[in-house]
Amino acid sequence: MVLGEYGITLDDARRDYRCFVNLRRLIKFIALLLFCIFAVWTVWYMNIPLERLSGMFGRIGTMVFNRMMPPDFDYALTENVFHSILETIEMSFLGTVYGVLLAVPVAWFGAWNVTPSRSICYPLGRAILVLSRAIPPIIWAMILVVILGFGPMAGTITLVLLTLSFAGKLMSEQVEAIDMGPVEAIRATGAGEIKIFVYAVLPQVKAAWIGIIIYNWDSTFRASTILGFVGAGGLGLYIRSTTQLLDYERTMGIILVVIVLVIASEILSHFARRRIR
Repeated sequence: MVLGEYGITLDDARRDYRCFVNLRRLIKFIALLLFCIFAVWTVWYMNIPLERLSGMFGRIGTMVFNRMMPPDFDYALTENVFHSILETIEMSFLGTVYGVLLAVPVAWFGAWNVTPSRSICYPLGRAILVLSRAIPPIIWAMILVVILGFGPMAGTITLVLLTLSFAGKLMSEQVEAIDMGPVEAIRATGAGEIKIFVYAVLPQVKAAWIGIIIYNWDSTFRASTILGFVGAGGLGLYIRSTTQLLDYERTMGIILVVIVLVIASEILSHFARRRIR
């Protein structure tokens, strides 16, 4: 059987297709092999002593049961620590709220398909997302502590930037994946960019955005517990001070309090996600 005007037979087409499939498989195999070689070389280059892994759990057990037990809950539930717990919760809440308020317009600007201006708004939105993601939260906290001084203000702004970088990126990607039919239909009526966003974009991404916001709050709460290591408020200050004083029983008490709070936040976020489905 001859296909088309070039005289290609069906057998030739099948043979070419098999060659193409085999070439793709070969490329994937070579890529996987190179990845494995790079992983092994990285372990050798960094001089990671793999033989220590066998005894790692024994040393961890000795540390936990001999030096961190029993946990000092009397210290972990004192007034100062309890105030720090509330401060941690408030920082994560405010960081999420204000971060989302900033992330919504940035996600809109940074979405190529619906941005108000591809020459101005799109580069601006993407630049904000890239800059906020380029610097880790702990570094932001250190910079803001130097600028604003010790306390929860630096930690809250750090969590705002964390929300902007994390939620803003995911929210922008959700906008870029929407159906453009409703957007074009409303745009054809002569509606402005804000009305297009409110009536064509927002209804399509609302459920996904709410899920992202809830998950982001869960993430910011975890991050808020360590910002105190650099003086940005929250429980991290007490974890750092007790660790430096080698008072590991008090450290264990605070760590268990953090674990309980994280579990509670996970339960709340899971319940909230189920309610919006």
